[in-house]
Amino acid sequence: MLKSFNKQTSMILLSEKRIENSIQRYLDSLGAYHIKNHGSVYSRAGTPDITACINGLFVAIEVKQPGGVVSPLQAAHIELIKKAGGTAFVAYSLDDVKHELRKAGLI
Repeated sequence: MLKSFNKQTSMILLSEKRIENSIQRYLDSLGAYHIKNHGSVYSRAGTPDITACINGLFVAIEVKQPGGVVSPLQAAHIELIKKAGGTAFVAYSLDDVKHELRKAGLI
């Protein structure tokens, strides 16, 4: 059972990693500044996976594989960023990112 769990977990991470990589390549193509946030004891829990600056606007992207669920803490961070005037959202694909950036008037 443990081997199955580890294999499933690595498939989820691989899928999210591919989505993250495609988003980062896209942000590069826009000339955006961006950082992939890695959870550690030195970062705030729930911080979105990717933070970026696009045309002077703060953007935070929580990346999930299709069907993935955002934790309450991640959702709270997204709302705090929006209340502070930034753009923050959950992306299940590169198309989601393009849609949200269009909606925010950034592309």
